Amino acid sequence: MSAVIGQWGLSDFLGAFYRTVSNGFYLYGGEPLSDYFSVLNWHKVTLVLLSLWLIGIILLVIFSLIFVAVGARGAIISYAIHYYKTGKILALHDAWNKGIKKFLPLLSIALLTRLLQLVDLGLFSILARFILKGNGLFSSFLLVLVGAISILIALLIEASAIYASGYILLENKNIKKSLQKGWSLLSDHLMVSLELGLVLVFLNVLFLGVAVYGSFVAFVPSLIVWIIAGITGLNGLIIFGMYTGMVLYAAFILVAAGIFNAFVTCSWVYLFMKMHHEGIVSRTFIFLKKFFRLS
Repeated sequence: MSAVIGQWGLSDFLGAFYRTVSNGFYLYGGEPLSDYFSVLNWHKVTLVLLSLWLIGIILLVIFSLIFVAVGARGAIISYAIHYYKTGKILALHDAWNKGIKKFLPLLSIALLTRLLQLVDLGLFSILARFILKGNGLFSSFLLVLVGAISILIALLIEASAIYASGYILLENKNIKKSLQKGWSLLSDHLMVSLELGLVLVFLNVLFLGVAVYGSFVAFVPSLIVWIIAGITGLNGLIIFGMYTGMVLYAAFILVAAGIFNAFVTCSWVYLFMKMHHEGIVSRTFIFLKKFFRLS
């Protein structure tokens, strides 16, 4: 459920970045939502009442999902912090209670993060359309530079939010203090955070590949059922096989995404705890130092 509010790190932003570029450097493509509502007959009272009822149900479901998702994220962070400090696994009800108690601060940081990243993406979209009015190599170089800066800003925003969330659950700090300490920690370990962000993006690409090819495994039982349907001539087995494959694939994606999301969250929290207690030296700096020493 924690994955409902997004994947921590650069993965979500890079996905939105790619969609923006694909849409011609516009944040959203397609028709506006108002076009779908304009075709309905709003003069009927029944339609209005049923639409309001449906909207209320949708909002209730969305709020319920967000509540559970934020609580689950807080629980995973609590698990990782507790395991780092004690080497033991925190009881489920204790982790869940810790996450729920910090629901509002964690939700506020999540919303602030998405808002700032949306502004970042919007500014990139506007600048990109302006840059594309010119032609030549310089415009292409400038577009790449602006895109790289936009991605770096998104990482700074996301990493600050991750570390701030860690301080909320580790030291019970308020939102302002947590954001200040999170930014300070990021400033001291900028390169390390960038390294982890890039590694997790690479792992996310691998996970997407596993998810795609996992569909072949999920539909193996369906294939067997379809073969039986072809031999016996029972058309009902064709529909049964299709739905069986869909259910198995959905279950596979949910479980795999949940495990991967927990892994990503724990990776960031482990890095946070390590930097908070001991400090970490950038692997890139270590490599460069050894390289120049050998040279």
